[in-house]
Amino acid sequence: MDAMSPALDDTLLRDLECPACKEYMVPPIKLCTNGHHLCSKCRGRFTCCPTCKAKFSETRNMSLENIARRLKYPCANKRSGCLGIFSIEHIAQHHAVCVYGKIKCPFHLYETCSWNGPKSDLKEHGEAAHPGYFMEETSFHSPYLSGALAVLSCFGELFTCYLQKRDGRLYGAVQLIGSSREASKYKCEFTLRAANGIEQISKIFIIQGYSEDFETIFNSGNCLNLDEQTVDNFVEENMLNLYIYVHKM
Repeated sequence: MDAMSPALDDTLLRDLECPACKEYMVPPIKLCTNGHHLCSKCRGRFTCCPTCKAKFSETRNMSLENIARRLKYPCANKRSGCLGIFSIEHIAQHHAVCVYGKIKCPFHLYETCSWNGPKSDLKEHGEAAHPGYFMEETSFHSPYLSGALAVLSCFGELFTCYLQKRDGRLYGAVQLIGSSREASKYKCEFTLRAANGIEQISKIFIIQGYSEDFETIFNSGNCLNLDEQTVDNFVEENMLNLYIYVHKM
């Protein structure tokens, strides 16, 4: 099917609005006995069709389902500022990590922090719940632990810096708490410095978006990846002389 114009997409999306919750429907789209449709979530909330009070049937609107599969859906957080549009296969995945909706505190990775709220409130939460780990800097000096996490506030954005030791290697990556598109405007620099001030190792990587989990980043190779024997040369009094900088591209 040829690409449709934005105006036509908007018209078809209006036809996909659930009459009850006003969110866009995704397959399966089932009908009542009079032909009215309802999203799957709302169908479980009603005992009869809210439009005409008829009984529900198991008949599916295959034509509307086919249209839904061809359309791009705007994010449900559009009014909050998210301008992303996604296929039916990817919209649910995006909603789970969209930074314009509720997001998890970065410290859920290895602490029992259950905070879940809007990005605009994350800094205030972090400074209160995780003092010393939210910093107004573009770099941080890390203790040599099995896992270390810090959040940097710079350029008007928040960045998570995460280090992990496993299988005899040290991994490190930086995320923007934002979309992958916004993250591509920044790069991170990992610099290890020896106590003598002469030896150093420096690596630069593109910063990742918040939808990418660190496990995926570590497996992708777009991260710091050094063997522990090399890293040990830069440890002094259990402090790793590793500095992480955030730069604009």
